[in-house]
Amino acid sequence: MLRTSLTAAVSFVLAFVAAFVLLSLSGVAHADETSATDKLRILYSTRFTFTDEGLPLITVEIMGKRKDVKLRAKSGLVVRPDGQGGSTIEADGGDAWTITAENTKPAVIHDWTVVETLQPDDAAGVTAATARWKERGFEPRAFEVGTVFGVDGEVIDTREVRIAIDPVPAGKGAARAAEHGKRYGLATQVHQELVRRPSGTIVARSGGTVIRNPSVLWFTPKKPSETVSVLDVPTGTGGSQLETGTEDRRYWGAVYVTLDHDGSLLAANAVPEDKLLAGLVPAEMYPDAPPAALEAQAIAARTELLQKIGRRNLTDPFLLCSTQQCQVYAGAGKEDPRTTRAVEATRGLVLLRDGGGMVDVRYSASCGGHTEDNDAIWGGDPDPSLRGRGDDPKAQLTRVTDDNLGAFLDGGKDAWCSKGKLGKGRFRWTEKIRADDLTARVSVDYPEIGRIKDLVAKKRGVSGRIGVLVIKGDKKSVEITGDLRIRRLLGGLKSTLFEVTRDGDSFVFRGAGFGHGVGMCQMGAMGMASAGKAHDKILGHYYRGTHLHRLY
Repeated sequence: MLRTSLTAAVSFVLAFVAAFVLLSLSGVAHADETSATDKLRILYSTRFTFTDEGLPLITVEIMGKRKDVKLRAKSGLVVRPDGQGGSTIEADGGDAWTITAENTKPAVIHDWTVVETLQPDDAAGVTAATARWKERGFEPRAFEVGTVFGVDGEVIDTREVRIAIDPVPAGKGAARAAEHGKRYGLATQVHQELVRRPSGTIVARSGGTVIRNPSVLWFTPKKPSETVSVLDVPTGTGGSQLETGTEDRRYWGAVYVTLDHDGSLLAANAVPEDKLLAGLVPAEMYPDAPPAALEAQAIAARTELLQKIGRRNLTDPFLLCSTQQCQVYAGAGKEDPRTTRAVEATRGLVLLRDGGGMVDVRYSASCGGHTEDNDAIWGGDPDPSLRGRGDDPKAQLTRVTDDNLGAFLDGGKDAWCSKGKLGKGRFRWTEKIRADDLTARVSVDYPEIGRIKDLVAKKRGVSGRIGVLVIKGDKKSVEITGDLRIRRLLGGLKSTLFEVTRDGDSFVFRGAGFGHGVGMCQMGAMGMASAGKAHDKILGHYYRGTHLHRLY
């Protein structure tokens, strides 16, 4: 069983070569489909294959920007320069390999400003949008992102077409997008186009054996039951965003080493979905949570994983990154039998909208008694599956406002997320910050305001989370927009669902919840599961107008 998964992992390369061409509108010239000198193309594809067991095979970043990569396995490693079916190389005593790169050239990437987003079947809309931006003096391009696949009679389509203008070198796109957004009154974003992939030779050494191959080398353990160990992985990947050290990590499936944008080395893992989720779910929810909550989390994580494919990391040789921007993944050895059972029990189950398509799954640790609308946190269009609602089945409150916020914070004892010991410090909390300390924090970004005198919520979402905060100083007042921006500016508050009072020379923040509050409340899921609710009822509570479907 495991052997077929590993075989599928290393055959991933040839499967793509035989079946797929990278679908993009970038207009980049490529070598022919079977060129041995163009091995990177398949790694940048937005598609994925299935293992012999019928599970999606996902490629996940391990680490990048490396001068060398060191690998090992207990029984030794097999090197496959051309993937399954091609040549295999085993060094004498080859349990460890060191990989470097030679004669490298960096990638060329352009940042485009996305000014409109349309559905892939809206040909008339794409034509009209292109003409509209040409009249404004631009040479617009249409980029299709996302992927489409059919399984068991269900077609999953996550594609969208982005109308983009004004390409600039990578790194300058955010500023240019902001300029265009202000000029035309639009919500803009940056789309990255890979104009030229990085190139070079990958060199692997073990003892007296040296292997050189263009662009990529794949490694699998000699024994299928073993894992590949990657040495000195920064602990900032697969967890904290801060790189505080390194550790050796193990990975199921195959590990491949290729080139990063700047021509340095990048290591990634081709892993079956069940192994990936078994490592992800324990990082997202306490393994000692009730089984139904773990099952809901497994379904949410699987849906999120598949929904992201082809929509992120478009210029990278993998489908998903391993940090909190994607899903936290730190390889094998992080599994827990309880979360693994939840993954197995929900095999292939994903959450779909009643009107079609995958749910844009979001979740946070604790909603504090009321979930939030997606557009109140991130802007964009309202998502009918991500509407804020009360987490208290007995309460009649439909919206938290300045007028009822105090009563809301005083109550909520019947909310699902108030149950259990794990969520107590997240359900309700109080932070006290001296005015001088708060002024020092804020003045780093806004030195012009002077000493802080007051903080006033100008705009709140349906849950009471602050979308716009006015910080009043003795010299000037400023408006701070955005949930995460407000929380970080005020020293890392658990959420923006709070009220502020003065206590002498200090500000007292009394709040509720931990995180943005959109979608599933993980503490609430635990509370519902403890009350006997099954995973479908939990997901139905937090994602309206949805249903479960087994894809495989």
